[in-house]
Amino acid sequence: MPDRVRARICDDARMALRCSPRCAIAVAAAISVMAGCGGGDGDAAGCGPITREGLDPAYLVHVLGDDDGVEYTSDPPTSGPHQPGPALEGVVDEPITRPVQVGILERGDILIQHQPDLDPEALVSLEALAGEHVVVAPNADLSDPVVATAWLYKRACQTVDVAALQQLVEARVGQGPDG
Repeated sequence: MPDRVRARICDDARMALRCSPRCAIAVAAAISVMAGCGGGDGDAAGCGPITREGLDPAYLVHVLGDDDGVEYTSDPPTSGPHQPGPALEGVVDEPITRPVQVGILERGDILIQHQPDLDPEALVSLEALAGEHVVVAPNADLSDPVVATAWLYKRACQTVDVAALQQLVEARVGQGPDG
């Protein structure tokens, strides 16, 4: 019987560089199957599934100053160039730059962003999720009314679905590389 060859899983930028094309195809196929199955994170009433985003190869890059010219592989970003700094928690009244967003996620914290014109009642419900390790902030550039992000994970919502957002918080808090 021939020896079995173990396939390596490409889960970060260093491994992706060493992963053969055959491995990359296998990983892409597995991700497609998992995305189709949903893995128990299926659609909640007002939200889509929790999706895993690819690791941005520039995740080790530190950004100083503003984010002009910095590109990300997902929007809002779930990894990539980031700005280290003091931890933010709770409700933030101003939009957060993308490098700071990624810095929040790198710590293992959760970022819940909303369009600024969100219904006031919905905003109160959303802000109730804020606290230790959970930041809630406005973001006028969102394509969905509410988007929650964690390191490599995202959940987009058409309405404020507290249970669905809490599900992402519970599943992903503390899961960043520095978490």
